[in-house]
Amino acid sequence: MANTLLFDLDGTLLDSVDDLTVAINNTLTSLDLKTITRDDVTLFIGKGAKVLVQRALEKSYGKKPDENTVLETLPRYLSEMKLAEGTRTKQLPGVPQSLKALQEAGFKMAIVTNKPAAIARRLAAQFDLMPYFETILGAGDVDSVKPNPEMLIEAAHRMGVSIRDCVMIGDSMNDSLAARNAGIRAYLLKTGYNEGVVIDQWAKENAPDDLVFNTMTELSEYLINERRTK
Repeated sequence: MANTLLFDLDGTLLDSVDDLTVAINNTLTSLDLKTITRDDVTLFIGKGAKVLVQRALEKSYGKKPDENTVLETLPRYLSEMKLAEGTRTKQLPGVPQSLKALQEAGFKMAIVTNKPAAIARRLAAQFDLMPYFETILGAGDVDSVKPNPEMLIEAAHRMGVSIRDCVMIGDSMNDSLAARNAGIRAYLLKTGYNEGVVIDQWAKENAPDDLVFNTMTELSEYLINERRTK
């Protein structure tokens, strides 16, 4: 049984779509480009800031932007993220109670997120999540983001555990695929975005061994009960 839990951040612990929408639209406006909708943003997030910028530019331009345009826009977006992040972000229901219960049950925990690392740590501090996690890794801490397994493996290394003793907890196909690529199991939540694809339907078709839960409370109760019976 897995003793270490690797958590995604957006859509799993926090809902930051409103902040991301403000940040990307401020970026687009500064470039005299057409803004996009909140629904657009929910489809574009999941693979990190660079991909979100590329997808937003494509939506606004009506065509795929070249790589240089994306790279030139990315720092501006990251600056807007720094200004916006946390002002409209909400903690998902049941998260603090679930993390406390899991910690008291003896689970080791880490955050592994495609969000830029500095912003991820700032949000974790803002929402009093830091005491629950031994390490927090985000984009920039490793060379490749999820679904590459590098971030998961590095988190296990930092906590002094085998990756085989970990389970990935997230809300998207990126989390599931990162777990698969790391050779571990994923538990998925319906509380996130998954680039517009219903996560339980995706899991049924692509990752039938993944368990899908409605809420963090439901998931934490399952993990704690499973631990007690083993």
